[in-house]
Amino acid sequence: MKVLYIFLNLCILALNLGDKIYVKEYYSNKKLKSEGWMQNNKKQDYWFFYNENGSKKEEGHYENGKKTSWWISYNSKNKIVKKCEYQNDKLNGFSVIYENGAIVKAEKYNFGKKMKEWESIAEFKKDNSELF
Repeated sequence: MKVLYIFLNLCILALNLGDKIYVKEYYSNKKLKSEGWMQNNKKQDYWFFYNENGSKKEEGHYENGKKTSWWISYNSKNKIVKKCEYQNDKLNGFSVIYENGAIVKAEKYNFGKKMKEWESIAEFKKDNSELF
């Protein structure tokens, strides 16, 4: 317990000094809950989040404590269910929804507001030919 206390104090000191450190958070059952980089008391760079049973829940990028870039969400069987683009903690860009490993739907967001939804990949590709 004393070692844990010293470690936590060192982590807090490092955060206060602006150093980037890798941190892990655990559930009460001792399973890993999350892990990633902290800098200036904010989540930074790439993070992983887990369910209580140990399966991956989601992963993605942070910048100054806010979600940014692509995020991937998983179901309880570690299969991808969604990939979404974020900017400044808001959905911004495309969201791609999966079922049984296949893309079933796509959505486009502008700072949290849904702008368009495609129910088929053919429709999505037609409207976004510049991406392909």
